[in-house]
Amino acid sequence: MIELNLADAHTLYQTVRPLGLTKAQVRGLLPSWWAPELESDPNGVAELGLHLSRRLSLDLPALMGGRLVPKGAVAQVAYKHRSGVDPEKFAAASFIASSLAQAILDAFPVPVRELPADPQSLRAAAQAAAHEAVVGFDALLALCWASGIPVIPLPHLPVGVRKMDGAALRVGNRSVIVIAKRQSSRAWLSFILAHEIGHLALGHIAAGSTIIDVALQDAATYATESASDAEERDADQFALATLGGPQVEAAIARWSPRDSAPALAVAARKLGQALNVEPGHLVLRHAFESKQWAESANALRFLSEDLNAEATLIAQLRAHVDLELLAEDLQELIANVTGLARPPA
Repeated sequence: MIELNLADAHTLYQTVRPLGLTKAQVRGLLPSWWAPELESDPNGVAELGLHLSRRLSLDLPALMGGRLVPKGAVAQVAYKHRSGVDPEKFAAASFIASSLAQAILDAFPVPVRELPADPQSLRAAAQAAAHEAVVGFDALLALCWASGIPVIPLPHLPVGVRKMDGAALRVGNRSVIVIAKRQSSRAWLSFILAHEIGHLALGHIAAGSTIIDVALQDAATYATESASDAEERDADQFALATLGGPQVEAAIARWSPRDSAPALAVAARKLGQALNVEPGHLVLRHAFESKQWAESANALRFLSEDLNAEATLIAQLRAHVDLELLAEDLQELIANVTGLARPPA
């Protein structure tokens, strides 16, 4: 057991409090066998510190001394698309994501391949990885995993922990993408995923750093609002080019803004086959251009191929990661937070 000076467990809980974590939320991250009575024993306090360090990407000696010192991918964090939201509200999710990224990389020892920085080349790489012509959610996921880049869902953080939409992290020379937004639509998550891929492919993220995209899914931010943030603008443009580019805008420009939801779905499915573009993406691009968000949201419900995005994320994680390579407490944490603990849909 690690022997470090620490007054009591209360000090540990107070030390991580600036991340926005209550004691109940912290305990929600601990192993299922953890009992509060252990915190009255010095050895238990030391073990509590070890668990918190591993789950929150914190330097252990500093934590045991009452100081909050991030390590790994959250040594440097940039919060994007904030829309006036206090970035500190996303600190807990960011630190948990960094911890999971490190653990999952340890359970996914595969060669790393560089992502193409050109959207058209990346489209071709995604088609090859997925063995299909349509470039959308499944193809981008396949490309990431084939390139040694885990894509981690975060649907089950402790109650009350506020989540970002997506994030891109660099742990050493390895990259990880996090999709935290709970959303059934593949098209919405395709855009978030393509945006994070853009950050990685364009070299926006140095080793030991993270970009947290707070809100990429709002109607107002489907194309970036912030012209002053060149990296976000470039990642948005990269994502849109990867998912279809100018030919999509040219094609949907002929659609009527008064089309019904079923008509939009039919048109999107037909055009998607012709352009090798996800039908849901066509609907979302139409929504952004026409501002008919309600009708477009209804149109997505008519596209059965746009459903079950979260289940797909979890299935891909289950297929690629060997949790047996990790300590049991980390296996449990990953399984619970990502949804792996639940039976396959």
